[in-house]
Amino acid sequence: MTTLPNLDDRNVNYVLETAENILENTDDRRAGSKGEEQARHLFLNELMKYCDETSEQNFTTHPGAGTLTQKLLCALLIICVVFFSVSVNKGLIIPVIISLILNLVVFCVFVYKFIFDGTKFDFIKPKKRSGNILGKRYSRGETGMRVVLTANIDAPQSLRGFIFGNRAPFILSVCAIVGNTVLFCCQLFYLFAGAPANSDLFNFFRGLCLIFLPFYIVSLFLVNPKVSASGVSSSLIPSSVILSVMKQLFEDGFRYEKTEVCCLLTGSGYSSKVGSYAFAKKYRRLFSDVRTVFIPIEEITTSEKLAVFFRDGSGTNGSAEVASVIAQAADNLQLKLSKESSLLGTASFSPFSAEHFAACSLGTSKKHISKSVSSTADKITAVRRKTIGDVGALIIETINYYDS
Repeated sequence: MTTLPNLDDRNVNYVLETAENILENTDDRRAGSKGEEQARHLFLNELMKYCDETSEQNFTTHPGAGTLTQKLLCALLIICVVFFSVSVNKGLIIPVIISLILNLVVFCVFVYKFIFDGTKFDFIKPKKRSGNILGKRYSRGETGMRVVLTANIDAPQSLRGFIFGNRAPFILSVCAIVGNTVLFCCQLFYLFAGAPANSDLFNFFRGLCLIFLPFYIVSLFLVNPKVSASGVSSSLIPSSVILSVMKQLFEDGFRYEKTEVCCLLTGSGYSSKVGSYAFAKKYRRLFSDVRTVFIPIEEITTSEKLAVFFRDGSGTNGSAEVASVIAQAADNLQLKLSKESSLLGTASFSPFSAEHFAACSLGTSKKHISKSVSSTADKITAVRRKTIGDVGALIIETINYYDS
């Protein structure tokens, strides 16, 4: 079955050189920035060398809308707790009613924006342009299958404190959800009890709600909007690995018998995955000519804890069949691979699954704590050559499996 089992050493070097070149020549790759545009054009110039066809798709995005929304929600949660505390102390009804309404608003907006990637409220930040690039390598014969390897180009905003690494947003989100739920129940109970003043029972409930206040304050200042992380393991390495696979196919003069291989690098991945949604919507019919499979490559930190992600926190299911194919390819290469699901929010495959494409994400397990949210700790030297070689080989073996 295996036709191209490994990623050559020269292409492992190419991955590191490409990532370092972009890192050195772009200062800031946040969504819609000049740095993101420069990185996209650098990738496009490389992709044109190794593909039969390349194209670029532009779209609009509202970078920073998610961060501003998060800060507003945290501020509203703090106000809700303060209003409830005042009501319990004074026996007032109006403040707790206001707190209850704000609580519902916070919950609805959080679910819409951060669970389902909603963009209706993104107008709170200025509109900017971003883009996707697509490269195709045709099959040798009549195309009966298409495999699209995808990663994002932009970098995330840096977190001020990253003691929990990439788990910090998840931990704080869970604390906010639990705290919001506890506060909501306490508010309802207080109103049904007739808003008693300075009750021992409700003083206890007030103290319970105040316990979550530090989490809201930390969340309020968690993201540093003025500094972006390097994005080495979350965008540069994944994008460069996919590019190196296309390069190896070109240099070996190899074409799959019936499978077209595509490289899709999207912009604004950290801005509600706008690039992926824009591409999936545009190509819903264009890619309906043959069966098309999307394999987004997520963060690559180590190949010792790889995972496929086929379910997300919004209820969207990826393709179990694609997950099984990747798992079989990993077994062929004797790589350890687990199957996982995202507990909160959407996954990288979600925009494609939403348009009824078969899709499943591949990357380092979420059980591994990384420093990808740091502006200084996420370095190219931290990614081992073996990791790059293993992921590249797994991608190639997965395509081999589909073409066999």
